[in-house]
Amino acid sequence: MPRLSIIVTAYNIEPYIRESLDCVLAQTLRDIEIIVVDDGSSDGTPAIIREYAERDARIRPILFQTNTIGGVATAANAGIEAATGDFIGFADGDDLYDPTMFARLHEAAIAHSADLAMCDYQLLDARAGETRDPADAGRWRDYPAETALDLDEVTRREMLRFISVPWRKIYRRDLVERINLRFPVGDYFYEDNPFHWAAILGGRRIVLVPEKLCRHRVARVGQTMATVDSRLLRIFHHHDNIRDWLRLHGMDAEYGPDLLGWTANQLSWVSQRTEGPLQRELFDRLRPVIDQYDDQMLEDFGQRNGRGRTFRMLKALKAGDFADFDKAALSGRPAPSGTLPDNGRAARGNTVLARGLYHLRQSGLRETARMTARYVKDRTGLDLPRHRSWQRLGRNPQAVTNEDLMAALTILQKDIRLLRADMMRMGRDLPAAPERGGGDDRQD
Repeated sequence: MPRLSIIVTAYNIEPYIRESLDCVLAQTLRDIEIIVVDDGSSDGTPAIIREYAERDARIRPILFQTNTIGGVATAANAGIEAATGDFIGFADGDDLYDPTMFARLHEAAIAHSADLAMCDYQLLDARAGETRDPADAGRWRDYPAETALDLDEVTRREMLRFISVPWRKIYRRDLVERINLRFPVGDYFYEDNPFHWAAILGGRRIVLVPEKLCRHRVARVGQTMATVDSRLLRIFHHHDNIRDWLRLHGMDAEYGPDLLGWTANQLSWVSQRTEGPLQRELFDRLRPVIDQYDDQMLEDFGQRNGRGRTFRMLKALKAGDFADFDKAALSGRPAPSGTLPDNGRAARGNTVLARGLYHLRQSGLRETARMTARYVKDRTGLDLPRHRSWQRLGRNPQAVTNEDLMAALTILQKDIRLLRADMMRMGRDLPAAPERGGGDDRQD
């Protein structure tokens, strides 16, 4: 029985999976098994997984023939079922991991008899190649050194406020089996939220390792976090998944206000990315959720967190007043910006040329232009491959012109909201070509 099972999930990540698997194979903790689960990729990802499995006996591939509706949840659960290690950890197949990461987490968990161990991480922008801290970076200030915590009413609430991602944690097998820890399977995104709640509320002890031991790739095409259509609203399905778990374990009264706080945080984040018809979808999706809370719970939330933009949206939802909801949602919305903060590095490292050169080094000319076209279609619905210059990519990659490349670099540089009007005008001016068949646009 290995000390640790590392479950790597993959879906259409051919440009990245080699680098990620190399990171996992280079771990200083050698007594591991690596279960790589592919969710029916349509690109070269499965072939790469087979290649690596032939090279290293620690890799156990699980290759689904078709893409599942459960997506990463189905893949991760299959990995859990196959795992034999004393601890279970996760890795996204497009992320990068410090070679000491799993050893540090395992050593800390053993030293402190912890059910969970968690480290810090950074975000890696897939287009610019720059790193930045995640939204919960400030929470680590209270834990400057390795810290073990008994999970009680106070510490559980503090841990629930950390970003829920599972790939910077390891979980003791006893915890996984004792509470039947699994990801919810359905037509969801963001399945790590109820998984995180169950692990924190079901666990007895956690150890925090403050080193930044992994880099999570963001802003790549096909990624959940890049979604800006109605799929973004699926995160709110997990309100009821978490609520049902709380009820099953008799914790709904105690943690109901915390679940409302979680819902408010997601509302604050999602409402900054919705507009037009999607704003109405957001309102309609959340009304039955907020109806589960009485007026006093909303007032208590306002007392604890202030009566600002998010509170006003909650009150409008409770009242069924879309006009007030829309007004509150638009108030205080930050102006569109680039993917990375506009700091001193922006002038040097976040220019069209810098982004383009980085992406060209990583993916090549053909993939840069192709991924740009997919990115625009995901964000705007416009199909750039209908233009004859983009169609050449499928037949003759050498036929890409400087004009094609500059279009790609421009889109990589700017926020898509600023480009929407220009792209709509461009779409009307471009000569049309026959419609192309669509593929599976499900995002991992």
